[in-house]
Amino acid sequence: MQEITFFGNTNMGMIRTNNEDAFVVQNIWDDDHILAAAIDGVGGYEGGEVASALARDSIVEYLEKYSNGERVELLKQAVIYANNVIFEERKKDLNLANMSCVLTAVLVEVKQERINMAHVGDTRLYQFADGEIHKLSHDHSLVGYREEIGELTEEEAMRHPQRNIIGRDVGSQFLEGDCDNYVETATFPLMPHSTLLLCSDGLCDMVMSHQMADVLSTDLDVEQKTNVLIDAANKAGGKDNVTVVLVDINFPDEAESVPEEELEGSAEESLGDIEIVPVDDDENSDKESDDTVSKPEKKEKKDKKSEPKPKHSRKSLVVILVLLLIIVGLAMFIVGYVFSDVVKTKANVAVQTAIEQTESVEEIQTDSVRCDSVIVDEQPEVVTE
Repeated sequence: MQEITFFGNTNMGMIRTNNEDAFVVQNIWDDDHILAAAIDGVGGYEGGEVASALARDSIVEYLEKYSNGERVELLKQAVIYANNVIFEERKKDLNLANMSCVLTAVLVEVKQERINMAHVGDTRLYQFADGEIHKLSHDHSLVGYREEIGELTEEEAMRHPQRNIIGRDVGSQFLEGDCDNYVETATFPLMPHSTLLLCSDGLCDMVMSHQMADVLSTDLDVEQKTNVLIDAANKAGGKDNVTVVLVDINFPDEAESVPEEELEGSAEESLGDIEIVPVDDDENSDKESDDTVSKPEKKEKKDKKSEPKPKHSRKSLVVILVLLLIIVGLAMFIVGYVFSDVVKTKANVAVQTAIEQTESVEEIQTDSVRCDSVIVDEQPEVVTE
């Protein structure tokens, strides 16, 4: 579940007698869009306070009226609109002739996880994530530029006598809607667990970035963190008005945000052709394997068809046929042997009779041998049939 909380506060500081800063932090259009801005008025007591209030109200007015289009471009046009409103108001009152302001505004797209920024001057946008703080905006000042390129350390820039001399502001000149470079714009990814910090220079001139990170890393809520940062600036001297706006982002981790159906789908894809076989009831569990993983259904059917049916192999059939032939051959041999004995017995009787009837013993014996030979010669024919 996405959890986004925001809070802003401004303080006069320890030296000034009025507060020329302003801020805004609210949902715009719907719950998926958050508008936040830190605005620092310049140009005199009354004038700076009026300029910052005009900028705040004009930006909200513009975005409530226009919602179609690229978000970063809408935010840029809102700042240009605020600039021109201030410029026109300067003409109406001589006491406000020099009023202007600097500002940093963001339009957070929650669903798209995107930060859109429009920036003019030396107010700042930081993002705190994974224990580190990063400055996303660029100071439109010589000191800020020298710090960014490494000529000055953060501490040296904070103490530099020209740190408050800026190169751009909102309201001192009329801006055309198609101006490209005057309003700095950028788009950044919105980190899942992060905090956006928008502030005036009353904070970043008094509190170093690593000290800001120490506060943002605590378990305090956004209101408490905001007030602790303001208190830190005042304890460090509070030389200027201090404005702090926090937007705390707490998206669920990737594993938690993936729907269960997608997790199941990704698991099935990772298994490839392997499928999970559920056990519906006891009857099915008897029929199926105890394993929870099986091959695809088509392959399983194919395997069932290829299972051999219980039957004799060719080798077994050959052996059986040979045995049958041997048995038949033995049977026929025995029958033939018995039959031949009977024939021989009858032949012997006939020979004996012939001996008795014939006077020549040799001729009778010859006939007997021939008779035997005939019977013997015919015997193989009986066996081989």
